[in-house]
Amino acid sequence: TMTSTSKTTFLLALSFHCAASFRTVPHFSTTRTPSIRPIHRISKQVHFASTENDDKISSPKSSDDCSCNDTPAGGPAPLQPFLPAMDPKYSVRGPVGDGNFLLSRNGPPTIEELSNDQMLKIVKLESSDLEVNTLVWKCLGYRFNEETESWDPTDVFPKWKEKYPSPPDLIGMQRVYSREVDQPSLRSNQALVRSIPVDNKQSLKEHLKPLGWKGYQYRELTPNKTRRAQCANWLIFYREELFGYTVEELRERRRLKKEAEAEAEAKRIAEEGEDADNWKPPVKEVF
Repeated sequence: TMTSTSKTTFLLALSFHCAASFRTVPHFSTTRTPSIRPIHRISKQVHFASTENDDKISSPKSSDDCSCNDTPAGGPAPLQPFLPAMDPKYSVRGPVGDGNFLLSRNGPPTIEELSNDQMLKIVKLESSDLEVNTLVWKCLGYRFNEETESWDPTDVFPKWKEKYPSPPDLIGMQRVYSREVDQPSLRSNQALVRSIPVDNKQSLKEHLKPLGWKGYQYRELTPNKTRRAQCANWLIFYREELFGYTVEELRERRRLKKEAEAEAEAKRIAEEGEDADNWKPPVKEVF
């Protein structure tokens, strides 16, 4: 027989022996912290045509307006609401062209404002959201009136003016992504994207790749980045296809282009036969 003291000593020794044995088992931990296997992410470059996947970023314009430059390893940090943009007068009084981004709120767009270097600053977040909006507004035909502190839509492309008599926020400057706040920005950005013909959908990749920009990675995406890329893509399309022409000239160019395409398609069908897969999505032009 064993005394109570002996039994206690025996049980303690047995428990220490078992614990030591478990430590020799591979991958066994005596703590309750689970082992976590690393996740290997697939890095894929995105150049944006018309997707809405709503930020590693270099040298943002300011800590206030471009507050998303800290990208953790697992993805972008959530964007914080940008309070100045909630002021109704921000679009006409907010600072533009004060830094390295070449822009004037007054007058029509210039070729210098539409350079590839400018487009690169947009996608690299080296311009403010307001500056991106302002440049697109000018290209759409809105003109700033200093006396009334308002945007005049007189010169806006007719079809766009029907839907947007006042310039819409194409970026989401408030950076508040609830449905009730962000929906108008999302819809206006999508309308801008739909106005780009298929042949110009990859303009961003074509023009910025020589400058070293390879697109975003999926894990970096935010609504702000996506919409900036789409605005930059539209600006390149505008520069290459619309800049410097009147609406009447653009309509005539469109007519001649359609006639040439119809003739080329008829010739192709005659030689190769009908192709059921030869379909292009409709384009809702701004003019």
